[in-house]
Amino acid sequence: MKPLTSLLLALLFLSSQTVLSFKRDEFRNCNQTPFCKRARARSRSPGGCTLTPHDISISNGELTATLLSEHEDQIRPLILSLSVYHDGILRLKIDEDYDHSDPPCPKTRFQVPDVITPEFDSNKLWLQRLSTETLNDESSPSTVVYLSDGYDAVLRHDPFEIYVRDKQSGEEDGENWEERFRGHTDTRPYGPQSISFDVSFYSAEFVSGIPERAMSLALKPTRGPGVEKDVEPYRLFNLDVFEYLSESPFGLYGSLPLMISHGKEGRSAGFLWLNAAEMQIDVLGDGWDAESGIDWVKQKRIDTFWMSEAGIVDAFFFVGRGPKEVVRQYTSVTGRPAMPQLFSIAYHQCRWNYRDEEDVENVDAKFDEHDIPYDVLWLDIDHTDGRRYFTWDSALFPHPEEMQKKLAEKGRHMVTIVDPHIKRDDSFRLHKEAAEKGYYVKDAGGKDFDGWCWPGSSSYLDMVNPEIRSWWGDKFSYENYVGSTPSLYIWNDMNEPSVFNGPEVSMPRDALHLGGIEHRELHNSYGYYFHMATSNGLLKRGGGNDRPFVLSRAFFPGSQRYGPVWTGDNTADWDHLRVSVPMILTLGADVGGYFGNPGPELLVRWYQLGAFYPFFRGHAHQDTKRREPWLFGY
Repeated sequence: MKPLTSLLLALLFLSSQTVLSFKRDEFRNCNQTPFCKRARARSRSPGGCTLTPHDISISNGELTATLLSEHEDQIRPLILSLSVYHDGILRLKIDEDYDHSDPPCPKTRFQVPDVITPEFDSNKLWLQRLSTETLNDESSPSTVVYLSDGYDAVLRHDPFEIYVRDKQSGEEDGENWEERFRGHTDTRPYGPQSISFDVSFYSAEFVSGIPERAMSLALKPTRGPGVEKDVEPYRLFNLDVFEYLSESPFGLYGSLPLMISHGKEGRSAGFLWLNAAEMQIDVLGDGWDAESGIDWVKQKRIDTFWMSEAGIVDAFFFVGRGPKEVVRQYTSVTGRPAMPQLFSIAYHQCRWNYRDEEDVENVDAKFDEHDIPYDVLWLDIDHTDGRRYFTWDSALFPHPEEMQKKLAEKGRHMVTIVDPHIKRDDSFRLHKEAAEKGYYVKDAGGKDFDGWCWPGSSSYLDMVNPEIRSWWGDKFSYENYVGSTPSLYIWNDMNEPSVFNGPEVSMPRDALHLGGIEHRELHNSYGYYFHMATSNGLLKRGGGNDRPFVLSRAFFPGSQRYGPVWTGDNTADWDHLRVSVPMILTLGADVGGYFGNPGPELLVRWYQLGAFYPFFRGHAHQDTKRREPWLFGY
């Protein structure tokens, strides 16, 4: 499959459980990521796009056009569609024209399913006509469609560009067939592919978003005058990264390709790219274009450059009076946040691991003894029988229902961990059933993928398949999850997915999902589908009458519909306390730091701040000192 032509659009393997520090060389940088290196090296002169729209018309209520390139290496045309929705939302899709390709394409590009809500699709405005204008004394015409009372959407013909225009002010808002990294080889059976384009935010003072950055809320430039040459772009690739670095654009556990700009006039704009493949984003500093002698548009703006390994262009543009309005538009597309359980906004107490039922009872009693309120007690992986999820260690937790009922009598709840890796053990019913039904992700050779995680040899359910998600949801019934009660809720960890002996502690990109979809195409959405299936399972368990509570470490657009997320394996130091503030505007953070031992002052300050987190949980690694709230300073 040939690369989609560039568009101008405005941990490692653990042999033990020892805690190890973050090692940068375990993860790829842009120069070690072929599509990123290629895209960054390409000339990016404004106005230098090679695409030209043809056959512009209205079809099925949308503006459609065929995009052709002046380059001779374009094997098949591109099909563009622009659609307008209530609330002034613009959607742009660009994909290859498989029906008129020569030679025929053996594989279509992946389009992310089950994220956009059905309600949003019903809000489409059916375009009736097109108007053509010549803008700013340009020789080439532009096609204009109505977006809202205040804005138009403009398709510029030459050079090709899409932008949102404020009606009042007039402003415009070396490759081969495999790749290797640290001894791992990923095949590319369809050849290299990538997408890259520019997005410009006009009248913007700063841009924010693409959350789970361990740095300031306002995104710092990664390229341009005054920026060091080795600064990495912002990476969106769900990874199991522990003791991650602060002030780094590095990819972490979740990926949300939504960027929001804001300006002095009080106006905000947003851009969402619904794409689940690895993504890299440059924020360009002031004057980057002057370096090339280019004077394109003399307006205040922030330019960004978006790069992805695979997929299609499926982009949404939002405009509003402030970030709150843009976020409201975004959630009209991907879904409103789930209404939380009342208990879930209170304090949660967790540790890897509370040893046994006696330990649970003692911790619970100490909260009462010291008159410290809390609502939820958590159990990590070692409450299970050999890390087989949906089971209990019969020696350490012989009476799980009674344990939960004692907490429930005080109005408290319990959360247990359920991860996506399934222990490959033929005596384990869950594994045996999944293997017999063919429910596992396959390796490049078509066999059940076998990776290493907490239970040892493990396989991973293909959660992109709705049939498998439904089957998984049934496992949370009281009949299947023996020992569970109505006061028990769930924690999805390691769902990036984490594979200890895989490339970058994850699944190989050439692993295969439903319909032959390569893992590289949907990687960032894997945890989202797992979160969805678990949340729906709790709804099934309660007959639809109980709000689920499911915490997820990995996330993607739409995750807010299924439950909270948090910042993962942070560290007990002041830098991680500081960066938790911009990070938790949409997340939560482990109070006290998951790794390391906080001093008394740091722990006290963290509790003071954590009380205002959206998700307030104290959590710690098993190698740390016990640090329940009454123990600090001792």
